[in-house]
This record gives sequence, C-alpha cells and structure tokens, in this order.
Amino acid sequence: MTRLVHGAPSDQNAAGTARDALGETMITSPHGIGRIVAVAAATCALTFAAACASAAPSRPAAAVSAIPRHPVAARPSRTAGTLGEAACATDRWGTGAKMAGNAISRAPLYLVRVGKHRCYDRVVFDINGPAPVSYVARYVPHVLSDAAGKPVPVAGAAVLQVVVRAPIWGTDDQGHQPGRKPPAVGADLVSPARVAGWSSLAQAKFAGSFEGQTTIALGVTAQLPFRVMVTGDAAYRHVIVDVAHP
Repeated sequence: MTRLVHGAPSDQNAAGTARDALGETMITSPHGIGRIVAVAAATCALTFAAACASAAPSRPAAAVSAIPRHPVAARPSRTAGTLGEAACATDRWGTGAKMAGNAISRAPLYLVRVGKHRCYDRVVFDINGPAPVSYVARYVPHVLSDAAGKPVPVAGAAVLQVVVRAPIWGTDDQGHQPGRKPPAVGADLVSPARVAGWSSLAQAKFAGSFEGQTTIALGVTAQLPFRVMVTGDAAYRHVIVDVAHP
C-alpha cells in the first residue's frame, strides 16, 4: 500500500521508495522498509567497529616470555682417590683366615702367575684339570715346609701361608709335562725381579708338597687384607689370591 506525502507529488520507484519535493527518500512499501533497515544496521555496525578501533589505545605486541630455566647443579667431581676407594673397597676383605671346601684334586698345580692391579697384587695358581679344588690361606709368624717342618723365610714384613689341595707339578700321576721336576723347598715360584717394588707382594716361595697338597709362602709388605677365590672352566681350575694395597 502506497503512502503519499501531503502537498507533494510522489515518484515511486521499484525499490518501494518515493522522493518528496525536497529530494528526501520516504519508505513507501514493506519490502523497501526491510532493505533499508538491513543496510542501515550493517552501516551502523561497521561505523561502530571503526569507532571502537580508533578509540581503543593501541597495545604493543606482548613479548614472548622465555621459559624460565633453573640452573642445573653440576655433579661433584670425583677425585682419583675417591674413585679408587669406591672401586676397591678392599678393607672389607679382612686379614682373617680364608678357606673353602676339602676337595683334593689329583691334577697338578703346574703354573704360578702374578699380576699387579690398581687396588691389589694378585697371585694365580693354575691347576691342570676341572676337578674341584680347595684351599686354606692365613697369616702366620712363619711358614714351615711340608713335610719336614723347617722354616721357609720370605721377604716382607708379613707372611701369608697358602695351601692348595693339589700336588705340585712333577709329583702327580696325571703325566702332565712329563720330565718336569718339582721345585726344591724354598725355591722362588716367581722371579723376585718380577715383583720388585710392588705395593703388597714381595716374594712367593715353594714350601713343599705332601699327600696331594701344596704349601706356598707369600711374603707381603704388611699384614694387609686379602681374599681368595676359585675360578675355572671345562679344563682348568685357578686358585686366586688378591692382597690389597696398603
């Protein structure tokens, strides 16, 4: 329905609006009203947004805060002495007598070896067979030969007597190393030059072999902690004596 403005002719267009004599646009139909309202609303929204943007104070871009890093405490440095004490722990070996089992091997004790380690000096008695072997080791005032009972003197301030329950080479019935004679009582089983200046071991002497067992006198620089163990495989047994460094 068309509404006319009194006193002025109207020129209605297709959009449903009419212009009065002053050139003002008048709403003349419902379709025109809807379009005008939508345009006005959109214009108002854009105007308001622009005004808000211009009115709001500009904020500097927030700086990205770095993730706080807590300093990592450096591990305390371990001196060579500390490492040595932690790795050695030889005091717990003690100086008391050590023994294991009572088995006697018929295989001969055919070789004596020594080695110098960071924490101890080692003596190894090699047995030519896999059968179980036992031992007894203790500090004594002096070692007596087996079976004559005569003292076997050794260098050092203390003497460690080791009895390995296996015959010395040349006295066994195995036939290992035929023609090899057993050492004389008091003979060096290791060259003194080999252990000269060592921290613990001063000398290793043969003190006799009787009834299938062998006695050895180890000269030691002091009455130091020691340990004894037996290792082996399918062919051999090894009685190992470690004497701690002072």
